[in-house]
Amino acid sequence: MHRPPTVSVIRRGSVPIAPCATELVEIKNKARYFSQLLIDKRNTTKYNVHGLFGIFANGDLVADHPNKRYFRDYGDTKIAFMHTHACRLGQRTWRPTICEVGFNAGLSALLLLESVPNGVVLSFDLGDMPWAREADRLLKNAYGSRRFPGVVWGDSKYTIRDIAIKKPNLCDMVFVDGDKSYKGRYETLWALSDAARPNALVFMDEVTSMACVNGTFVPGAEHAEHCTHLGQYPPVRAYNDACREGWLRVERCVWPRKHPTDGICLGRFQSIKTL
Repeated sequence: MHRPPTVSVIRRGSVPIAPCATELVEIKNKARYFSQLLIDKRNTTKYNVHGLFGIFANGDLVADHPNKRYFRDYGDTKIAFMHTHACRLGQRTWRPTICEVGFNAGLSALLLLESVPNGVVLSFDLGDMPWAREADRLLKNAYGSRRFPGVVWGDSKYTIRDIAIKKPNLCDMVFVDGDKSYKGRYETLWALSDAARPNALVFMDEVTSMACVNGTFVPGAEHAEHCTHLGQYPPVRAYNDACREGWLRVERCVWPRKHPTDGICLGRFQSIKTL
């Protein structure tokens, strides 16, 4: 398999920082292999298509249904975006911690582990999907507990809050998916900001448009008028409110060609938070 060209080690002071050594095509192959392990056990996992409910969704054929394809097809848009920016984090930060909400089948955690080979991925999940615990077991076996300690099960609004109390400034980067309700997404963001380092990077999934999440519209009737018809409204509203309140800033976004109102953004937590 083709390997990327040799990259000089980046240094911060006297501490070497490992480059991102894994190309996206290689990560995609590993993710497909991982998915197949879950699909092969679908009688118990109920996982029947690669990328189910996740960013790796690629319109694949559904197992046991030869004429049926999964309706979601993001292409490589979301995973390429995350790969690029996660790699940059790994190149400039010594052993970063990435906090992920919404483990699902473990493919986004795999992407982050491969994109940041010097990093640790800490995942939070409700554990309500029948394949989640098997995926957790497989990922721990593949990467070891030092890099992937295992999923923290339970309601992330509370489990992250507990982590933040014990280990403030833990997360260098976060990936927010999980709870689709307004309250759940907003409170998860708030808890993550408490657990994150100042200016930590934030991947925000399920974004309809830049203007609907970056605080352009006043919360309430104005925001609803411009954004409810696009779908994904509760998470979008949570992002927008956090930006209007000044503790989240959106920097850039991308949208898959086949799903132009289901994109992903990169932002940063800001230091200003008021109760």
